[in-house]
Amino acid sequence: MKNLNFPGLPRVLVVDDEEGIREGLRHLLQSEGLAVETAASAEDGIRRLQQKGADIVFLDLHLPGADGLSILPNLRVGTPPADVVVLTGYGTVANTVEAMRKGACDVVEKPFTPDRILSVVRRVLELRQLKSELSWLQDRVRELTSTELVGLSPAIRDVQTRIDQVGHAPDTTVLITGQSGTGKELVARCIHERSVRRHGPFVAINCAALTESLLEAELFGYEAGAFTGASRDGKAGLFQVAAGGTLFLDEIGEMPRALQAKLLRVLQERTFRRVGGIQDLQADVRIVASTNRNLRHEVEKGTFREDLYYRLNVMTIEVPPLAQRVQDIPLLAHFFLDQFGRQMGKSLSGFTEEAMETLCEYTWPGNVRELKNAIEHAAILCPSGMIDEIHLPDLSSGGTNGRDRIQRSVITLEAENRSIRSLEGQLVQRVLEETRWNISKAAAILGINRTTLYNKIRAYNLGQRPNRAKAVLS
Repeated sequence: MKNLNFPGLPRVLVVDDEEGIREGLRHLLQSEGLAVETAASAEDGIRRLQQKGADIVFLDLHLPGADGLSILPNLRVGTPPADVVVLTGYGTVANTVEAMRKGACDVVEKPFTPDRILSVVRRVLELRQLKSELSWLQDRVRELTSTELVGLSPAIRDVQTRIDQVGHAPDTTVLITGQSGTGKELVARCIHERSVRRHGPFVAINCAALTESLLEAELFGYEAGAFTGASRDGKAGLFQVAAGGTLFLDEIGEMPRALQAKLLRVLQERTFRRVGGIQDLQADVRIVASTNRNLRHEVEKGTFREDLYYRLNVMTIEVPPLAQRVQDIPLLAHFFLDQFGRQMGKSLSGFTEEAMETLCEYTWPGNVRELKNAIEHAAILCPSGMIDEIHLPDLSSGGTNGRDRIQRSVITLEAENRSIRSLEGQLVQRVLEETRWNISKAAAILGINRTTLYNKIRAYNLGQRPNRAKAVLS
């Protein structure tokens, strides 16, 4: 069907004893690009379903040999089961309730119009597509570990390749660059876990969090009485604690220059001394450093040692901002939702289409950390089931601007149709096109909420947002 991205060729089975209805539906649905099978009896319908399967079954309630309600459960088989749409010329509340209770997704009364049938088919296929994507995402999330980069975009695959490459060089120094919140420490942990050093400790320290003297003492340790207030027994530094493993120096660009010289000696000699000590100790660690600064510019400004920069810059891994890996947002969102759902003891099954589009349209200046916080916020507010837009924090400040205006242009009304409805439909279409189908921005410009805009898109048959961000399933 037009504007519908359904995996494979959708299959429809029509079970009705009236030849006119069977052939009418066959012709209508085949013209929309669907594969259609027909059956004149309940027995034939079940047999054809078992042989070829179906995504949608149109089932007449009154069939020779057996009524439709009695065989409905037999048609709801397979993985995923077919969606059954009941056709009836005797639409009663009792029939409708019984059909829905036995698993029907809709009831269509005869006589019906082509538009009614196509509307049902489109809705069912869209829902099946979303369920398929959700199932895939949930399966993928279950496969992930706490030290695995979540994502399938080309940008994150490049990072994963670099991690695998450096994993074969367990002593090589690695510099991780990228904006705050992109997951630099996670990349460092992945490097550790994929090398022979994974059996040793992973020790992290933020170089911006401590004063120069405290940072020196933490890194190198100190001897008894090395300074006022020092422990009588001395203290082992992180270079000793991390022996055989990995030492992660977060925000290395914030390290004072005096300490930079001492770190350079460790990298060159693979030895260090405690504060107040005279004995050289072996530094059996891999150094992984990270920064959100441009260290080359810091070198030019004189705030970072050039010789240390080249020692650190043996292998560089740049972590992309979330704005450059939008297609990873659905997988990341489900990954975090699964984590928070388990922590909070809640049954959180996924996101509504509107909520997911909101997440995919936002620019995420705080990157993955901000996305994680937004999902935690939503998980707290949502009691169970699907996360909807109302559960998300206010993201309007970073992604859209409600004060935007569409370009000045003329909307021409046809002479035979100058109704307000026609004008509204054209206005909505124009705003959607000029905002590139950014639903949040279009709704803000039109002065309505997103749900109302979706209703108008359906009412005026304006199609579907093109190229909606999704996880890549390959």
